[in-house]
Amino acid sequence: MSEIERLRERVERVRSEYAALPRDGWGELGAPDERTGERWDRGHVLGHVAEMLPYWIAQVQTVLEGSALIGRDEAGSARRRRGIDTGRDEGEEGLLRSVDAGMEGLLALLAGMRDADLERRVMRHLPEGEEEADLGTQIEDLLVGHAERHLRQLRELGAVSG
Repeated sequence: MSEIERLRERVERVRSEYAALPRDGWGELGAPDERTGERWDRGHVLGHVAEMLPYWIAQVQTVLEGSALIGRDEAGSARRRRGIDTGRDEGEEGLLRSVDAGMEGLLALLAGMRDADLERRVMRHLPEGEEEADLGTQIEDLLVGHAERHLRQLRELGAVSG
């Protein structure tokens, strides 16, 4: 099985797990994030996931088209913040539909890739500087693993508020 196929399987699995989440409302705020100190409820998490999937898919697409740099500039950071702060305006079902559409977009992105694409070197802009890594590492960190980590966070929030 190719690495792209493994990534696609993980996306399919996490997509179905997001779809199966109980519709519990926003719940309570979770524990502070170790790095940022932010405290999120389910609405914040879903708003972030709904925003981050299309954002990072578009960033990876630019690499496939020849760019060697990805990341969030000030506008991208503001977009992230809006997703977290105002995503709940879309409602729980709307956010889950947006997350599902993002998963569909990620599957489409992966379907158009070859394993060799994962080896492309790319520079990622971070608030504290830049880091170089292969595209596969970036896809893991920014998309597939990122979606899985937030799914765990949602489950933990459900256990706290439920």
